[in-house]
Amino acid sequence: MNRPPFFAVAVASALLAPAAHAQAVPDFGYPAGFSVRKMDPTVSPRKDFTRYAAGRWHDALEIPGDNVRISGLDLMMKRTDVAVQKLVEGAAQQSASAPKGSPTQQVGALYLAGMDGERLKALGAKPLQPQFNRIAALRDREAVAREMARIGLLVNDMIMMGAGIAPGIRDKTRYVMAVGDGELVLNNFEDYLKPESAKIREGLVRYVNDLLVLAGAAPEEAAATAQLVLALETRVAKVRQPLVEHKDPDKRFVEMPYAQLKAQTSAFAWDAYFEVLGIRPPETVTAVELKAMTERSQAMAELSLDQLKSLLRWEYLRKSLGGLSADFIQPGLTLTRLLYGPSFELPPRPKQVFGTIAGKLGHPLGQLYVEKNFSAQSKREVEQMVGMVRAEFRERLARNTWLTPTTRQQALNKLDHVKITVGYPEAWIDHRSVEIRPDDYFGDLERLTEFRARRDLARWGGPIQVDGFSDARTTLPTIVNAGYSPMQNGIEIPAAFLQPPAYDPKGDPAVNFCGVGAVIGHELTHGFDSGGRLYDEIGRARNWWVKADEEQFVAQAKKLVKQANAYEVVPGLHANGALGVTENLADVGGIAFGYNALQKYLKAHPKENRVIDGLTQQQRCFISWAQMWSDKSREGYLRQVTATDAHAAGNYRAYAPAQHEPGFYKAFGIRKGDPMWLDPKDRAKLW
Repeated sequence: MNRPPFFAVAVASALLAPAAHAQAVPDFGYPAGFSVRKMDPTVSPRKDFTRYAAGRWHDALEIPGDNVRISGLDLMMKRTDVAVQKLVEGAAQQSASAPKGSPTQQVGALYLAGMDGERLKALGAKPLQPQFNRIAALRDREAVAREMARIGLLVNDMIMMGAGIAPGIRDKTRYVMAVGDGELVLNNFEDYLKPESAKIREGLVRYVNDLLVLAGAAPEEAAATAQLVLALETRVAKVRQPLVEHKDPDKRFVEMPYAQLKAQTSAFAWDAYFEVLGIRPPETVTAVELKAMTERSQAMAELSLDQLKSLLRWEYLRKSLGGLSADFIQPGLTLTRLLYGPSFELPPRPKQVFGTIAGKLGHPLGQLYVEKNFSAQSKREVEQMVGMVRAEFRERLARNTWLTPTTRQQALNKLDHVKITVGYPEAWIDHRSVEIRPDDYFGDLERLTEFRARRDLARWGGPIQVDGFSDARTTLPTIVNAGYSPMQNGIEIPAAFLQPPAYDPKGDPAVNFCGVGAVIGHELTHGFDSGGRLYDEIGRARNWWVKADEEQFVAQAKKLVKQANAYEVVPGLHANGALGVTENLADVGGIAFGYNALQKYLKAHPKENRVIDGLTQQQRCFISWAQMWSDKSREGYLRQVTATDAHAAGNYRAYAPAQHEPGFYKAFGIRKGDPMWLDPKDRAKLW
């Protein structure tokens, strides 16, 4: 359904992983942006730079119950939540009199529907029953495939396996039909397999069982389905592609004739599936997670019709939870506590509903947010900084000595074609045709998801169209993040990201060049990291590197893998350098471009090259970067994301990228023998 472009890689590289909403916005006694009071001057920057730059801040941080991590960026998210809350509550008061289909009417009505807890509790599982009845009436396996397509439209996602359209991987003039395996319940596939994760698997079984019982299943039926889910997902997890291979399009995507897909997944009635979607079966498909699809197909062939129907009920239930009462959230909370720690708490109901509104009505909500919270001046200033950071990267590429002329010219061409958009999209997605009622939360959400699914499918056979700022996880205007898409060769910097500590319209040059400026550099570098470099200037999967240059790049990237592997995230657990190399490369590029663009700016504006609070602009640059990333995280969270997320722990990001920038050593007098010293032979020398 709406998993493409190629499922989880629509915005293949983003700035940070999302965090949960929170109830309030504590400041822990410090300002939102850069502050010397956050520093710990008792620690030498030559010994422990993260501690020196943000030690007092780190000590003051307390992780709220509904979060797994807290940092300056997380607090930025919380401030955005407060702004969104005001907008949504205001829209709710005006929705009855607002024009039907307007952002105010739709956002307000959806909020009222989601906040009607008494009605949702009284309904219980009744909203699920019509679809459960349809599943119960299925008479053969072809009917199962048809229903998988139909449910997929209702939830705008794949049910076990499925298809959706996306711009071509190697031909950007046409859409391709992407087919793939569905999401597993657990993000960390190793938790299905490792002996030490037995309690997590037990928790998964309880989660499935408890939800099914809430939905009306008999206890014995729920228990059997829970075991079936665990067995099937364990089987699929064993053949899932390693996450470190996802960055390589040649390993990630397999183009094949439709007939071959049918032969390899013969238990699935693809013709019937596409008929329900209203699409003629394509001649070719692009398969993602082909081994997992093949394994799931084989497993489905071994299951009885009743077992397949039980799995369908479960998949529909778990993808529809957001529209049900709070009772259906408790099993998920129990599993979350098992994964991330027993002190984790749910955010209050309003925050949950705000998150749902952002996911389902992201553009209407974004319109309201931009009108109230994002100035034209901020947009202009950040766009100017984009130009300066891009110019710094281009200058470095042009004088690059290790790239051959052929590769260097290709790199310059790609950089020149990167589209960078600040704040919000050029055109908003129009949701006016979707009826949003203040008394039908479940129906509202299904109508919205089906609208998006059918809107995407209607593009099949037509010209390529890309919706800007539309990824509900990473690039909506209300999301604190920034993202680069290798398949579009484009960068989006949402409006919500442009506030302290990333960007301060009143801040000195160092604070902004090494805040949002470094983030711009980070995202630009993603176009040339271990994964991004395998796409060309228009987003085609194409290796444009001369072999010798590629070998040199890999050799330099291995230095970052080695550096990260040596970092102990929590006792006994080291970072995964191979998984994190793309983000770590981007961090190195980001701080380098931000710092050096700052030097050029100060040369052109010498009056702004001033010492503030005893710190030079160069020192404030690296301290600003460190304060933006320094965080405090739960151990359970760190153990989960180290295995699944390319983003390194914040306290590592605060200092490690700077160790590759010569200006860092000069700014703080770091010498050989100091703990913060990284031997020159171990420093990555790319851009």
